Amino acid sequence: MKLLGFETTDSVASVALNLDGEVFCTRLETKKRHAESVLPAAEALLAAHGLSTSDMDAFAVDVGPGSFTGVRIGVCLANALGLAHQKPVIAVNALETLAFPLRDNGLPVCAMIDARNGNGYGALYQGTLALRNPVACEIASFCRDLPDQYIGTGTAFSDQALPCADAVVQIAAERAGEKQVSPLYLKLSQAERMQQK
Repeated sequence: MKLLGFETTDSVASVALNLDGEVFCTRLETKKRHAESVLPAAEALLAAHGLSTSDMDAFAVDVGPGSFTGVRIGVCLANALGLAHQKPVIAVNALETLAFPLRDNGLPVCAMIDARNGNGYGALYQGTLALRNPVACEIASFCRDLPDQYIGTGTAFSDQALPCADAVVQIAAERAGEKQVSPLYLKLSQAERMQQK
């Protein structure tokens, strides 16, 4: 299976290609906006393997939680490519993407994204099973209810622990796609919160 995946939920975007289990990934350490850099990076990655978007069997995307604008960019791009090529789109959430590299270690994995001011997005995984589904939370409160032994990952634990498209395409290879996917928003955007005030 040939899968092209996008990760645009955080400050460092990435694109990845899964060719029957062999994964190639490009992280975009650039000052350009995701909207300007992600598609050219994906096309360059495909070209390096003699492929184009029309050769893909499916497209995968991290649907969040994360930056509202970043999530929208990735979801819109994956949906547009899926529609243009009549191929499925597979949704993967940012927290399972963070937990993926640690899922075979035997301990529960707490994936948590720092959303500032003591707030975050958290989930708890054991292997491929979600023990606690993604939620918007107060970080201290979420951590109080964790098991005695667990592994923590994500920006709430280290600012270097960012989601990456290589995990997106590996998780996506395990599931079926849809015609279109939607962003995973766990709370209202800042503009929506201000409008409610």
